[in-house]
Amino acid sequence: MDSNMTIVRPAYFIIRGFSGTPHINYYYFFLLVLYIMSVVENSVVMALICLDQSLKTPKYIAVFNLAFVDVVGSSALVPKVIDTFWFDHKYISYSNCLTYLFFNFLTLTMQSLNLVVLSFDRLVAITFPLRYQIITQEIKLSLKKVFKRMKQSKIAVK
Repeated sequence: MDSNMTIVRPAYFIIRGFSGTPHINYYYFFLLVLYIMSVVENSVVMALICLDQSLKTPKYIAVFNLAFVDVVGSSALVPKVIDTFWFDHKYISYSNCLTYLFFNFLTLTMQSLNLVVLSFDRLVAITFPLRYQIITQEIKLSLKKVFKRMKQSKIAVK
C-alpha cells in the first residue's frame, strides 16, 4: 500500500428521511405502537417458554431465541428511527452510525441462523418422524460436549 494514503472519515451524516411527506407523525406513532406491541408479545412468548417445563424442547428453545433476537433487533432499530425522525435529530456521528449498522446486521444474521435451525428441526421431524426424538437428543448431547470443551479450554488458557 502507498504510505501517503489517508482515510477520510466524515464527522457526521445528515439523515433526510421522509421530508415533505404529509402527516408523517402518524406513521411514526404507528411505528412506536408496533414496537411496543412487538416487545410485549415477544416477552410473553419468552416468559411462557421459560415458565412451562413442557416447552423445553429444541424447537421451543429456537423459538425463544428467535423472540429474543426480535426484541433485541427491534430495540436496536426502532428507538433510533423514532428519535431521528420524530424529534428532528437529523445528525448522526460516524461512530454511532457504524455501531447502529453493526447491531442491525448482527441481529439480522442471528435471525437468519435461528430460522435455519428451525427449518433443520422441521426437516428432521418430517424426514425421520420415528427417530426425531433420538436425533434431537444426540444433537443436544453433542452441543453440550462442544460447549463443555470450549469452557474447559477457556479455563485451561487462564
